[in-house]
Amino acid sequence: MLKLYSFFIFLLLYSSITHAKGIDMINSPPGEARIKFGRKDIKINIQEIKDIQIKAIVDNTSFEWRRVDKLVLMPLVRLKIRIQSNDPDFHIAYKDFTINFQQSNKASYAELYYSLYERHAVEIFRGKELIGKIDLEFNDHKKNRVIVDYTCSRNDIVIKGLENEHISLGCHTRRIGKFGKERPMLEISWVSPELKIIGSEHIPYQAAFLNRLPVNIRVLNIKTGIEKEITITARIPKRLHRLFTAYGLGPYAFNTEIVRENEVSESKQVDMAPALMFYLNYKVSESSSVRGFDAAIFQESRFNNAGLYLGSDFGHMLDNKIYFTTLLGVQYLYFKYDDDSPDISEPIFPQGLEFMYRHAFDIPNYIVSGGFFLSTENDIEYENIWVRWGKNYFWELNLISWGKDQFKAKTWGISVGFPFKGFL
Repeated sequence: MLKLYSFFIFLLLYSSITHAKGIDMINSPPGEARIKFGRKDIKINIQEIKDIQIKAIVDNTSFEWRRVDKLVLMPLVRLKIRIQSNDPDFHIAYKDFTINFQQSNKASYAELYYSLYERHAVEIFRGKELIGKIDLEFNDHKKNRVIVDYTCSRNDIVIKGLENEHISLGCHTRRIGKFGKERPMLEISWVSPELKIIGSEHIPYQAAFLNRLPVNIRVLNIKTGIEKEITITARIPKRLHRLFTAYGLGPYAFNTEIVRENEVSESKQVDMAPALMFYLNYKVSESSSVRGFDAAIFQESRFNNAGLYLGSDFGHMLDNKIYFTTLLGVQYLYFKYDDDSPDISEPIFPQGLEFMYRHAFDIPNYIVSGGFFLSTENDIEYENIWVRWGKNYFWELNLISWGKDQFKAKTWGISVGFPFKGFL
């Protein structure tokens, strides 16, 4: 019985600590400012419990967004506090922080970062005595209050039942089920400064979608005291593939050159040749994949360039919308100048880098990407440079230049690519 009692005491203490701590906003990475806030959007409520004059303002240059748990965007601002006393017994309690004041001859000053989407008040103490509270809330004039993050862009998230409340929602898709039959489980996380789930103080709130059935949530608007129901719906695909394929075609310029045994140089120039492309991407994990391509041109001469690479993400910026990937692998190259020339058919080993800009120019799922492969061998000249842009189908500008011994080939042009099919 004593052990059981101790266990419940531990749970109570743990719950209190968790509630007091809240979200670690300071160490969360910066996020995109999807809603612009300023000092005029914030109302500061000061409750003076004892006869001490308290003043507070927000720094208008300090508004910023942080990404919590890689999903939810939440705003942060720096709050400046002044009390009309220089007594060193004064201190501030905010979440799990204790903040001391600086003192002048007549007053004390402090600054702290305030999380606008959490519901923790700033408490001012003299020793153990509470002498005042400060909390911030939003004014009602701002029209744009709902953030559905780009992590949800493929799931068509709809939130019903909101009435001028702020809410921020993010998504993460997990793979569940056996390999080859994997299905998506969409996890959503959300937070609101006005809405809370009755009986729970732990945020962000979470829910999981396994199909298209809605999530209905009973919430309390702490500002109006009204209980109501909100509904969140999402579009969930039945299958989640790992292997994706695409094909492309377009007109390419195609220049080839050969130096004959008599040291005489010959060349061919085709201003517009049909080019066929094939692409594959096998997703190994969230940050790595196996990628392949094949580019074939047959006009006067024959040229085929294929590659298989391991792509590993190594850096990102702009709230993870731009990221960079190393491409390490091997290629196969085939070239034949004409019927009288020998075939070149061999592996080559260019290595490369790629960048991808997701949701480019604030268009959901619109991608701009590009990269290059360069030769790692002294006796082979090779470069492959490309830029792609699009949403479902994509456009691609591409240059491939190769040379070895007495042979050279160069092709460049524009093609359009189309998703083909998903496997596995």
